[in-house]
Amino acid sequence: MSLLESLKKSEKAGVVYDADVVHELLPQKFPFAFVDEVLSLELGDGKEVQPSLVGLYHVTGEEKFFQGHFPGNPVMPGVLQVESMAQAATLLTMIAREAEVVGKRPAFMGIENCRFRNPVLPGMDLRLEVKLISVRHGIFKYAGKAFSGDKLMCEADFVAAMV
Repeated sequence: MSLLESLKKSEKAGVVYDADVVHELLPQKFPFAFVDEVLSLELGDGKEVQPSLVGLYHVTGEEKFFQGHFPGNPVMPGVLQVESMAQAATLLTMIAREAEVVGKRPAFMGIENCRFRNPVLPGMDLRLEVKLISVRHGIFKYAGKAFSGDKLMCEADFVAAMV
């Protein structure tokens, strides 16, 4: 049975996989897990349709990083916004490319074209949209965007290997 077949689907409307499944799959654990739910998953067709995933991270305001970034004016650090997109990409890769990555963990290799468009504040839900652009010699290239509602918060292209 494949990983995809074994994953328990969420009973919550609009959610494919809930926090229990996501947190079991992610190699990152609390307090460094920045994806709470999977809202959609496209496995791709190997030709025109690229594998993609939409995840959600609930920015509660209780995260420890808010204590120092910045006192009295809390903002989610940009590097953690990129990390949340990378974690969503990890989930995508683990499910869509299971045969290639079983037993491996992600190694973040680089970020390109990164832009922070708006501050991510406590109480926001961060919608993480990632696409697997290409795979060459075990190197995975992704495009990611993070939104709060319809507002673009952050975007980046990034590269990882599964080792």
